[in-house]
Amino acid sequence: MSILKVDTITDQSGKGTPNFPHGANVTGSVTGISGGDLNTVGNLTVSGNVGVGGTLTYEDVTDIDSIGIVTARSGLKIGAHAGVGGTFFADGSYNTAGIITATNVSVGNSITGTFYGNGSTLTGAGPEGPLQQHMGLNDGSTRTLSMGTFTFPNTTAIRDIATTSYVDLPFTSVTYKPPSNAIGVLYEVTFMTGWHNDHDISHHKLYVDSTEIVYGRHTLGGRYREGLRTFKWYFRIGGSDNANTGQFASWNSNKVIKLKGRNYSTSNRLQYHYHHYWDGGSGPMFFKPMIKITAFK
Repeated sequence: MSILKVDTITDQSGKGTPNFPHGANVTGSVTGISGGDLNTVGNLTVSGNVGVGGTLTYEDVTDIDSIGIVTARSGLKIGAHAGVGGTFFADGSYNTAGIITATNVSVGNSITGTFYGNGSTLTGAGPEGPLQQHMGLNDGSTRTLSMGTFTFPNTTAIRDIATTSYVDLPFTSVTYKPPSNAIGVLYEVTFMTGWHNDHDISHHKLYVDSTEIVYGRHTLGGRYREGLRTFKWYFRIGGSDNANTGQFASWNSNKVIKLKGRNYSTSNRLQYHYHHYWDGGSGPMFFKPMIKITAFK
């Protein structure tokens, strides 16, 4: 084996780079100075480390397996050049044209978008509001709710209570149990009233089962007065029972909500579901009442 000691190697003309047609083995370092480049047509195999002070440009990389951290200062694009499917931006935001699938997602501030599905497992999704709400005519139909079957009364004719004793008003009566996490129930019944014998005066009481809700007492009356009436009452759930306001410590079984009514006298009285006048003439005309129940969370 011979040793060649020279300062400079050039081609035969002394002006170009020499050729090594069979390759070159270098035991020490190869240093390019004065802006020189290292070009290779074949493969470049490095068994040690590669340090790049400038920019490393490469294409057609199948996999990148990094033990440490990969830092992309200007962002990271995913997909082919012709149609990037997702982009991580330098400010930390991410934009994707596809679907994000994750076992768990933790969000520090907010999410803006459109939700699809029934939302049954969402918590803290917005302001409190109706938990359950249903409404219908008094046609005897049923609804399937969390309590089971809810049935509307079936009102088919004008009702005239010519009595001065309190009697049940069947068109107001419903059996209901709210969902277990409800904090209150709003009861609403809408019905038509008309006068009999010049004017009407009638009195009403609100009941839940056999308990009167005292503050729910009210009087309807007027001379030649007729029109739609809507009675509403909110029952609070929680705290202590209060028969004056209709507050219940708990409501975990079916309860019957209803009104009872009587007239001031048997002659001047109110008639239910009744138009005395209609369309420029006289009646009577029948109006079918309706009931609405709302449970709040």
